[in-house]
Amino acid sequence: MKYVLTIAGHDLSGGAGITKDLEVFSALGLHGLSVPTSFVVQGPTGADRVVPVPIEVFSQMLEKAGEAFLLSGIKIGVLPDAPHVERVAGFLAGRSEVPVVLDPVVAAKNNVRLITDKGLKALVERLLPLGLSVTPNLDEAEILVKARIESVHGMEAAARTISQKGPKHVLLKGGHLGFDPVDLLFDGTHTTTYKRRRIERVVHGTGCIFSSGLLAFMASGYPVREAFLETERLIDGLLPESYQPGEGAYYYAFPSHTISRDAEKWHILQAMHEAAARLEELNMVELIPAVQLNMGYALREARTTEDVAAFPGRIGSRHGRIYLKGAAEFGVSSHVARLCLTYMKYYPYRRAAVDIRYDEAFVAKARKSGLSVVFRDRRQEPDGVKDTEGRSLDFLVEAALRQAEGPPDIIYDHGDVGKEPIIRLFARDPQELLQKMEMIRHG
Repeated sequence: MKYVLTIAGHDLSGGAGITKDLEVFSALGLHGLSVPTSFVVQGPTGADRVVPVPIEVFSQMLEKAGEAFLLSGIKIGVLPDAPHVERVAGFLAGRSEVPVVLDPVVAAKNNVRLITDKGLKALVERLLPLGLSVTPNLDEAEILVKARIESVHGMEAAARTISQKGPKHVLLKGGHLGFDPVDLLFDGTHTTTYKRRRIERVVHGTGCIFSSGLLAFMASGYPVREAFLETERLIDGLLPESYQPGEGAYYYAFPSHTISRDAEKWHILQAMHEAAARLEELNMVELIPAVQLNMGYALREARTTEDVAAFPGRIGSRHGRIYLKGAAEFGVSSHVARLCLTYMKYYPYRRAAVDIRYDEAFVAKARKSGLSVVFRDRRQEPDGVKDTEGRSLDFLVEAALRQAEGPPDIIYDHGDVGKEPIIRLFARDPQELLQKMEMIRHG
């Protein structure tokens, strides 16, 4: 395990600062340590004030972090005043082999100042000459070079100027340009740029995510150019997933959620792959309805049909054997996905569903096996429900769940005009679905 340290402010809203840095480190497989420089009174609409950590306490925490762990990287964010800068400069002495990323934060998004003039002067004079990597946004870069930056050409000129002050690498973030944003890496000789399409939202903490992500990849052995490109790809995946905690608020991005969601998708597809193999082994063709069957398994926080994995083209039979037309995918079955989504509104821990052939003998075996069974008469559905595509299924499941005293294992009906009678089976996961299918099959 590698240990990386963030020295930055604490944002109580969890969108930036040491809380965000630690999240990024953890998401990328590193053990994160944190030494707060200040407490930023911050909500989802901006910062109100910054309260520096007393310098004695700050110094003690720095000393303890350096003594107790062999650091593989250091990220520096908000430094509220000159004494904090001086302590950090002293801490970095003798650690020239450790990657260091400095995010020279000057102000919050709503322009509340986070560093004093003396602190900024000390940062330029004491930290920039240490040969670290610095990640200013355009506003911060303009302060460092004392000039306006209005183009990519201007960004490159600014990066060269900042480089002359001592940083080994300058990574200039161009999100504040008026056109599609361009980020730029200058390594003292060569320039690399990365362009993305602008997303029209103000996302809180992107600078912290960028700098901590960059440090994480560098600490993991990536050359700086590769770390830069990998961090850009990380940001690309996070921006569309960002959300607002309330009207008028900044958007928030959470790497741990996005990365864990990707991991959960892999686990769900793996579970569906194992279920497919088991289905073929058990060959329960007698459970296949005329419309064929499908099995769905939803993400824990599923919201749309794209969040539910199922088998494309449904599951049928061929020459007396179970026949699957392809491997499970997300978003390929609106029908079984709606079963899962509607059920999860009431019982979010039961995320799997399958619809099987109706037979009164199957219902009797289910009851005998101790499964909870609920019947709904589809003929009693209101005309407005019957006439609207997709409404009937949602209405049936909702009505059954409201009727049930607990989570039913089965919701079934006798069909209606043009609608086959179906048994709908629910469980925590595909493995449990298969166990219940065997109970229905054998009693």
